[in-house]
Amino acid sequence: MTNLENSLQQLRLSGLCQTLGVRLQEAAANRLSHAEFLELLCQDELNIRHQRQLARRTKAADFRRLKTLEDFDWSFNPAVHKQEIFALATGRFIREAKDVLFLGPPGVGKTHLAQAIGYEAIKMNFQVLYRSIFDLVRDFLQDEAFNQQDKTLRKYLKPDLVIIDDMGLKQLPKHSGEYLLEVIMRRYENRSTIMTSNRPLEEWGKLLGDVPTAGAILDRFLHHAQVVGITGKSYRVKESPGLSQEHQKNPQAGELATAGAAS
Repeated sequence: MTNLENSLQQLRLSGLCQTLGVRLQEAAANRLSHAEFLELLCQDELNIRHQRQLARRTKAADFRRLKTLEDFDWSFNPAVHKQEIFALATGRFIREAKDVLFLGPPGVGKTHLAQAIGYEAIKMNFQVLYRSIFDLVRDFLQDEAFNQQDKTLRKYLKPDLVIIDDMGLKQLPKHSGEYLLEVIMRRYENRSTIMTSNRPLEEWGKLLGDVPTAGAILDRFLHHAQVVGITGKSYRVKESPGLSQEHQKNPQAGELATAGAAS
């Protein structure tokens, strides 16, 4: 290691250090000025730092599996309005502290789109947290046992965007509505939340086992929320050749199988 490389390491300019050899050759070959050479080195360092920050924020978001808008098959389900989704991906609703509800049957792409919008938000330097409704309830139940609910609540209040997935897959444990209400109520008009649900809103009281609490949640959440209704075919049926053939013969059987896979 040369003295220059050692100095760069001590200054924690590892990105610059990685490209130094290539840039020296480029500078000699193209007769770059000192300013041009220095500009290239600084840009290399900034690019490396940006990539690392993106990786850290993506890991902290705890996505189930990273989904992007580029990966989404728009042609399979024309019921998904591409323009509406890309408008959400600009992050304007986050800057305005508004909410989004994806509503539709299992398998139509709600989770994919919610996570993809979350990833776009991360690229705009927003802090994002992804949790299923079951993760949320489990977090509060576990920390309640250790008297650490304030710590858990801070975890859900700090991010610019929280994505709460899978509302409606099955009935939730007792007190689930209270935990969800606390999160929604505290984030209301302060931070943005995306939720996905495959059940009609009038059934949320039954899912939570608490009709008044469900009403309070929806009252606040829907006040400034954009509701994105999605219908159409299931992507899970598409990705399963055997299931797809059966679905063509018996669509109802395909829907039942998809619902089982989603659970």
